[in-house]
Amino acid sequence: MANDVGIRHRTRPQSAPVPDRAADTRQPPAPAPDSDAVGYGKPPTYTRFKPGRSGNPRGRPKGRKNFQTELLEELHEGITVREGGRRRMVSKQRAMLKTLTAKALQGDARAATLIVNTVFRILQQDEEPVDDRDLSAEDRAILKDYENRISQKTPAPPSPQPSKGDTQ
Repeated sequence: MANDVGIRHRTRPQSAPVPDRAADTRQPPAPAPDSDAVGYGKPPTYTRFKPGRSGNPRGRPKGRKNFQTELLEELHEGITVREGGRRRMVSKQRAMLKTLTAKALQGDARAATLIVNTVFRILQQDEEPVDDRDLSAEDRAILKDYENRISQKTPAPPSPQPSKGDTQ
């Protein structure tokens, strides 16, 4: 074969025999007299970052956006939809919500569950807990009186009565 001239065959280099650890009498090099001790959290001085040099010289590229920012930008982009025979520009987010709502109204249980769960999550985020430190003494007295009236109106739940057949 005359065309085999350009083919190179890879060969593994012959490795040196592994020395027996018990017979290994080599000692690690002694630290230079002017360097600090080497150990955990103390790398050798020649491998440390030089003064004025960063460990990440290029750093994060400027203008790089994270996933959340890119997702929000994508959802806010406009898209043309047909609604009632008319073309209309809406955001992709609104188009998704319209589609999901339409599926829920047609009887899609998964779409309805997703919408209801999202609504509950949004409503829970809107409720801000009342901080008692911001209330005046009069407001605290009114709330305490209201709590007392509510607790008097609702009877305590009955304790479970053991049946005749139960043994304890």
